[in-house]
Amino acid sequence: MKKFVIAFLISAAIFFSLVFSLGNLANAKHEDFQVAMITDIADVNDASFNQACYEGAKEWSNRSDVKFNYYKPSSNSLAERVKSFKLAIDRGYNVIICPGFAAGKAIAEVAPLHPDVKFIGLDISEGDFPEGFTLTDNIAIYNYHEEIAGYLAGYAAVKDGYTRLGFLGGMDSPAVINYGYGYVQGINAAAVEKETKVDVQYVYGGQFFGDSDIYKHIDNWYKVNKTEVVFSCGGSIYTSVALAAKENNGYMIGVDSDQAPIIDKDYKEGICITSAMKGMKQTVFDKLDALYKDKSNWEQGMHYLGLVSSEDPSHNYVQLALDHWRLNNYSIDEYKALLKEIIDGERVISSDITNPPLIDTNYVSVNYQGKIK
Repeated sequence: MKKFVIAFLISAAIFFSLVFSLGNLANAKHEDFQVAMITDIADVNDASFNQACYEGAKEWSNRSDVKFNYYKPSSNSLAERVKSFKLAIDRGYNVIICPGFAAGKAIAEVAPLHPDVKFIGLDISEGDFPEGFTLTDNIAIYNYHEEIAGYLAGYAAVKDGYTRLGFLGGMDSPAVINYGYGYVQGINAAAVEKETKVDVQYVYGGQFFGDSDIYKHIDNWYKVNKTEVVFSCGGSIYTSVALAAKENNGYMIGVDSDQAPIIDKDYKEGICITSAMKGMKQTVFDKLDALYKDKSNWEQGMHYLGLVSSEDPSHNYVQLALDHWRLNNYSIDEYKALLKEIIDGERVISSDITNPPLIDTNYVSVNYQGKIK
């Protein structure tokens, strides 16, 4: 009996020693992997790509028990953005998430000085980095085929029966132009198929937030041009569109994330008929998870994400919002069929942003209005 007790105590000691050691290893692993996000111009509650990135990083960090925080530059300047990067690094964060084109120059300045820190950029094109800059080994950039998301939105709107449409972009950055030109291509394809005439108003706000001037411009579309649906593409610039849509019994299309819930709450329920989304939340979650599990999963360089599934559209990195599908004459099954045609190469969507897309003028007219500001 005495020998049994001694043997039991020894076994228990070994067991708890192993548990303690494994716990220490896990904690060490957590301490060795700390995630920070540096916001773009807006905050993490912008109902757009900052919020999507934040939610993806926060959800993954909570699930993985990894330290996470975010930093918002005090002003929209390179110096303040660099300061935010350095503050995060000085505090021990070694994986930095940075969405938006404004982060390009800051990454170029900071990343080469900190080779042990990983920089994951989203929505940052080659032109957003200083001329001649080569991405260092610790930079991975993920962009999206916004032209596909825009195409899906324009195609769906016309198929649903709308014939007077608008596009309001924020700043005429590559991502915004891709959305807009894809939107026009989708409108054109659906109009030709339906043999129906569609009128399109098209303008850039010149900024990523709404104000009275932008509101008046869009309000005029609804009142004078009898525009039915406006695709709002540019951060919180959607606020001007939502207000104009509410006051004119019009509709709108959201961007980047599913904007219907916030528009329902703050403006009027049902006016956001869908959103052309980029899977930024899913990208952040997927890339952090892969890197955390195996550092060899690091994907240095510039990457473009798009469609991966027609059967389950939720897996796509560009998509329409399924949770708030408010299209009455265009079904999800039809949407899936369109996705399959694009994936199979039966439909080709141009990503050329140097010139407006070709349209069939027998069916579509586009009034390009430049910039409001």
